[in-house]
Amino acid sequence: MNRRLGAVALLVALTACSTPAPAPAPATPKLRDLATVDACTLLAEPDFGKPFTKAPEPLNEPLSCRWSIEGQTVWMSVENESLEQAKVRVHEGSELTVEGHKAWWGVQPDFTSEPSSSIGVTVTELAADRVLVMTAEKIPGNYDVGSVARTRSVAVLQRLYT
Repeated sequence: MNRRLGAVALLVALTACSTPAPAPAPATPKLRDLATVDACTLLAEPDFGKPFTKAPEPLNEPLSCRWSIEGQTVWMSVENESLEQAKVRVHEGSELTVEGHKAWWGVQPDFTSEPSSSIGVTVTELAADRVLVMTAEKIPGNYDVGSVARTRSVAVLQRLYT
């Protein structure tokens, strides 16, 4: 009987050693304190792959900026509204996930400008009442400007979360 208990104890010990411990849960990224963020530092020339044609310009709204490079303008803002409220900015848009966040995006041609351009907008949920709005305009309009808005949204989100 003693032998059996010893064998069971050995079996339990060996089984315990062979089972790997569960991996720790990854840390949930936390949104930075937006009051301390300079919007114009959220994107840099390497994010565009081309030099700026003019310095980043803060816009009239808090947490907003515009970047200009050859034939392309990108501007962003952080708005106090829900994703559902912000969807009206993008006509005939579609759902998307950006860095794990719900988003809505679309592209619209702008034939009123000369030469014509395309405008891509990606609206990404930061919180229940906060969204990141990334807009890109490309002249001429024969370019995937939606990709510009989406990839710049990824870069900004990576800098807004720690």
